Amino acid sequence: MPKPADALPYTPNCQLRQQLQEARAAAEAAQARYAELYDFAPVALFTLDAGGAIAQLNKRAGCLLGAPTEQLMGRRFQLYVRPDSRPAFRQFLALVQGSRERHTAQLDLQTGAGMRFAAQLEGQPGPAGPAPTLQLAVLDVSPLSHETERRRRSEERLTLALAASGTGVWVWTFATNALEWDAQSQACFGRPHHSGPTTFAVLQAAVHPHDTLLLQRALQATIRHGHPLDLMLRAQWPNGSVHYLTANGKVQYNAQGRPDCLIGLVRDVTARHEAEAALEYRNRQLQQLLDNLPVMVARFAPSGELLEVAGAGLRRLGMPGNALVGTSLFDTFPSLTQPVRRLLAGEPGSFLGIADTANQRVYYQNYGFFDEQSQQGVLLAFDVTESEQIKKQLFEEQRFTKSLLDHYVDGVAAFDQYGRLTAWNRVMAALTGWAEAEALGQDVFACLPFGPASAPGLIVAHLLRGARRPRFYQPFSLLAPDRDFELTAIPLEPAHGASSCGGLLLLRNVTERNRLHASTARFKARQQRDTFRMVLVAQEVERKRIAEALHNGVGQLLYATRLHLEEGAKALGTSNKAMALLEEAIKALRSVSFELTPSVLEDFGLAVALQKLAGSIPPAKLRLHLYLAHLDHPLPQLLNVAIYRMAQELLNNVVKHAHATEATLHVAYEEGHVHISMEDDGGGFDVPSTVESAQGIGLAGLYNRAALLGGRFELVSHPGRGTIATVLLPVIEEQET
Repeated sequence: MPKPADALPYTPNCQLRQQLQEARAAAEAAQARYAELYDFAPVALFTLDAGGAIAQLNKRAGCLLGAPTEQLMGRRFQLYVRPDSRPAFRQFLALVQGSRERHTAQLDLQTGAGMRFAAQLEGQPGPAGPAPTLQLAVLDVSPLSHETERRRRSEERLTLALAASGTGVWVWTFATNALEWDAQSQACFGRPHHSGPTTFAVLQAAVHPHDTLLLQRALQATIRHGHPLDLMLRAQWPNGSVHYLTANGKVQYNAQGRPDCLIGLVRDVTARHEAEAALEYRNRQLQQLLDNLPVMVARFAPSGELLEVAGAGLRRLGMPGNALVGTSLFDTFPSLTQPVRRLLAGEPGSFLGIADTANQRVYYQNYGFFDEQSQQGVLLAFDVTESEQIKKQLFEEQRFTKSLLDHYVDGVAAFDQYGRLTAWNRVMAALTGWAEAEALGQDVFACLPFGPASAPGLIVAHLLRGARRPRFYQPFSLLAPDRDFELTAIPLEPAHGASSCGGLLLLRNVTERNRLHASTARFKARQQRDTFRMVLVAQEVERKRIAEALHNGVGQLLYATRLHLEEGAKALGTSNKAMALLEEAIKALRSVSFELTPSVLEDFGLAVALQKLAGSIPPAKLRLHLYLAHLDHPLPQLLNVAIYRMAQELLNNVVKHAHATEATLHVAYEEGHVHISMEDDGGGFDVPSTVESAQGIGLAGLYNRAALLGGRFELVSHPGRGTIATVLLPVIEEQET
């Protein structure tokens, strides 16, 4: 059997094997040292295969991802990349795999528990081998990222604060005389922005000439003695405007303790300066007002102790300024105790105060509030003594005027230019049902017993439009209840520049007066009718007497004469011309007797009498058409006579004066009235001149007779176009006697 290897004799192959063993031992020792360095490296190291899975990692990598290395082996590295960073990670992998150089990227990763952290990745391709690999070093940069973000936010806040306050930053380096100033600094001096540095002379030239010496002295004190730079100066802009600036700065020293540069801030405070100037001006104005107007200002502690009392309003009290300081407001002005205590409780308000002096009672209109910051009450008082006295006098005058209005017999109302009621007395309240308290301030048409479209409403509308007539008068009636009124409207004098100042209305209830007037008118009309009745009766009696005298006296004699003449003619056998004349005389006597007293009117009524009257007109002389309607209705006898006489007069006028060939007579009874009309085709005439002349006596009689009977007579005529006469008579029961 063979000998053991170590017992073989020493040959070259044995020497080679020994060298290999030594090399292997050295390699294993180096690998152990490398493995120790790899596991305890300060960064997380990963080896990824071609698919991105973890093929190898150190302990730091396991700690970074929060899982044991055994669990991470074989898992895809992308699982530990935040979803929003995965597209960037895939681009990073592609970039590393496509080149032989190192590449870095900063991405957001997450642990196995989902905790987010910022990491910097550095990758390169792995050593050549059977399968491509990628070596990845990962460093947690979250603290650095947080610090960077904090600094960025701090710088942003500083920039925002400077921009919001309008503050610019400038640096003046002494060695080079270079001035670096930002856009806001340049804007404060009215200069367009230039990013490059300039000389300090440019800034100094932008200062107002009157403030140049002030700036030089302040800079010398700052540079030589280390005093902080703090001053206000004026800058004159290129457009000529002047702006106010505040400049603050501090010297920075080098390592040798010498001044190196001056770092400063500049801000445009023109608006603040103007506001302060305006405030100072207002304070001067307020002081002038306090010194010259009847006003006083008081400040007092919560206990009521007066801390300041100033103003010309004290003159009414006969006191100098601040004479009441140290006294109690409650003791000095007892009437202000309650309102001032409410004021101290935080309730601002306005109230009237009263103070009695040896000569008179003084009134102050006060406004006060409590200043929480200074814990003091503030009271502003205006002397309104004279106005209060005038108000009291006006109140007495108004009360007197109100008493006069309430005792006036008519309703009185007044309204302003906007139509609002300003006065309303008791009579008006009684007439309309609107009480004074309800009516005042209302629209004028809301309370008056008529609307804007009525006749009195149009008058009120005229006043609102600025009518200038001295007064308007308008009677009107209300149907429910049935009352009559008279309205007198008087425009009020408008104020300067106004188109209207309203008006004054006087409303009188004239229902009773109109009733008495109507009763008196009816009484007079009754008297006239009675008189006319008596006249007609007397006329008819006289006509009847004359007609009887003619018929019984002259008529009988004519009949007797005719009989004797007829007997003599028969005896002689001759005819006598006197017989014809005597016959004509007898006919004329009969006609006159009929006209004087138509017995047919009494015997057969109005319709037959009118027919008889129309039949007495020869057709050859006038073609007369007669139309009668409803005359069978019983009418008073006196009215029948009057109708007959008026128709007779109208017919006679047509026959004698119209020169007409045709005429129409209508007589009808309708709805309590008798209608009479006469129409002809005659020559016509001028009505006014004919009635006024002597020729119009008959027409005037028709006018008077119709009026006495309570009716009316109308006449329409034109020369060459005929005439129409119309009579309307009411049927009144009082005439039936």
